Amino acid sequence: MKLTVERLPESRVLLDIAADENEFALAMDRAYRRVGKQVAVPGFRKGKAPRPMIERLYGRGVFLEEANKGLMEDLYRRAIEEHELRPVGDPEVELVAAEPLAFKVTLPIYPEIELGAYADVRVEPVDAAVEESAVEEALEQLRRAQSPWVDPAGGLEVGADLVLAPSSRTPREGDQVTIDYTVREGEAPAEEAVEDAVFVLGESGLLDQLEERIKGLRVGESAAFEIAFGEDDESVDKDLRGKTLFYDVTLKGLKERDLVPLDDDLAREAAEVETLDELRRNLRNDLHQRKTAESRADVVNRTIAAMAEAATIEMPAAMVDDAVGEDLRALRGRITRQGLSFEAYLRLAEQTEEELRQELRPAAERRLLNSLVLREIAKREEVAVEDVELDAEVDRLAAATVSAPDPKRAEELYRSDYFRNVLRSDLFDRRLSDRLVEIATEGRGAVVNGWVEPEPEPDAAPASEPATGAGDGGEAAAAASGTLPGQPGDLATAAIDGEAVGADPDVAQAAAAAHDRENQMVAAQAPEGAVTPEEAEAGGEPGTDGSLPTPTY
Repeated sequence: MKLTVERLPESRVLLDIAADENEFALAMDRAYRRVGKQVAVPGFRKGKAPRPMIERLYGRGVFLEEANKGLMEDLYRRAIEEHELRPVGDPEVELVAAEPLAFKVTLPIYPEIELGAYADVRVEPVDAAVEESAVEEALEQLRRAQSPWVDPAGGLEVGADLVLAPSSRTPREGDQVTIDYTVREGEAPAEEAVEDAVFVLGESGLLDQLEERIKGLRVGESAAFEIAFGEDDESVDKDLRGKTLFYDVTLKGLKERDLVPLDDDLAREAAEVETLDELRRNLRNDLHQRKTAESRADVVNRTIAAMAEAATIEMPAAMVDDAVGEDLRALRGRITRQGLSFEAYLRLAEQTEEELRQELRPAAERRLLNSLVLREIAKREEVAVEDVELDAEVDRLAAATVSAPDPKRAEELYRSDYFRNVLRSDLFDRRLSDRLVEIATEGRGAVVNGWVEPEPEPDAAPASEPATGAGDGGEAAAAASGTLPGQPGDLATAAIDGEAVGADPDVAQAAAAAHDRENQMVAAQAPEGAVTPEEAEAGGEPGTDGSLPTPTY
């Protein structure tokens, strides 16, 4: 084989491949033997006709096509192996000559990653201490949530036909209002008319300009007005910027909160504890857990962002396309589970699928960049999960299934290949995040004054195992989703748009056991229709070694 390799931009290579005369002759001989067994020639038994006779009847092309098909695949594979290339997308093939075979292949490959000075990244630990003002604010929010809505207090006023009626004040911050409204852009409706919409001023996310107009109305009054949105107004959705909309609003109802007292009755009603002091302690504890988890997540996010910024990668477009495709499939699934078709979603969003793909692309590319960088760091730092460690963890979890509602079923799930893959990813992610924090904080840990799980009381049921990274306050080293083919799980989404890793809405889960994800898997079992890496590879997706199935031409 004659082979030249040319490196192209965006992590692509051009393979110029030509078979030597001996390789081509052998391929033609093999093609003759295969084809000769299948054709019938008058005067000869099937498979016994001489090659010149078959060529005269069927033409030389019947052998040439068969020979080149197998030879092309063989030479392509040899070229990849010889130069240790890892294709990440479909090859583009150009036939240069059929006899002897010569062709060119352009294909995207796994990119070269220059990490830069990632070990020099420094991030300061975050103080997770909780101020008393935060506890009081949380208590006040709980109090408002428990307080009923009532008609505003007021006197009498002279109404229609000189009849005395209850006076009506104008709305203010924190009031609940019921309104009808329409919105126009020019003469065309910008959305369907809405009736009896209920909002809480200052809490429901209404436009500031709209709230101000509502605050000037009394029950039964209407107002027509326009709102012009600036081109650079970041307080509103980008679809509204630069537009002028016309509103017609009628205030139909007004309620105010009848705030309940801050006392032991509130504690019993809202949280099933006996005293207000106990409620405060629980709120403080929950806030501390949440802040510890979110603080650690913030350090991990900033560390990943800084390390990714220091790296140099020529990203193959094919890899980004695949990442966008994964995001699109996940979005389709979420939309379907909500009972809406994907086509209906696009109509509501006033987007084409291609426009949606372009919208998803920047985040997918950043996530992929993070993933590639983190995998290279993991390799450099020798972060890995050995089978013996995984076996020990599975055995430990399986041994605890005696208390499960269905112990046999729970143990079977823990020992399944699906769960082992999930657990391996989880262990890998936690170990890698711990190492990132260790590097960036020079061993100080991500969090100071972090929440620490209290020791269990005597004779109490054992608490969940604390998360790794106890020096950070025992918070879970939560890992983000998204993996590359054949690799352990990663933290790729940790630094995307500042999203918090592990900022679970449930405070107890946000900073509790390192095995929350495993326990959730036991409860939910493997998602229906989950695809294993082997099934993905069989379906034509990149294989576990980073290569692609044999290309077809």
